[in-house]
Amino acid sequence: MKDRIKNFIEVKGISAGELAAVLDVQRSNISHILNGRNKPGASFIEKLLLEFPDLNARWLLTGEGDMFSGQVTPDNSPQQKLPIVEETIRQQPLAEQPVKKNIIPEENIDKTISALDSEIDKMVIIYRDGTFNIYKQR
Repeated sequence: MKDRIKNFIEVKGISAGELAAVLDVQRSNISHILNGRNKPGASFIEKLLLEFPDLNARWLLTGEGDMFSGQVTPDNSPQQKLPIVEETIRQQPLAEQPVKKNIIPEENIDKTISALDSEIDKMVIIYRDGTFNIYKQR
């Protein structure tokens, strides 16, 4: 079964640590299972199957059949979630008043920048690729 669990982790593209976090088990528990030191218990198998409903229990336990059952539950189907999100967005009230622009007169820009300089501790810029830069005041 450890080889099937390893295979599942690889196919899902997650690490053993991520699996441990998702299942709310110790990382060492996953490590011991994957290294063959311990066999997965019923509690572990139950958590795995509950967290990943598309995982075929028969395949996991016996190796028979396909890894994934092909059944998508309503809870994890993107098509099921989309109408709910759209409806929620439609129900949100728009701003009651237009957003006011805070325009600083040109002659006050230097004074405003220096005032902001003394109040800012750090800035974090997060890029679309997931990387980020942290700028701290000297």
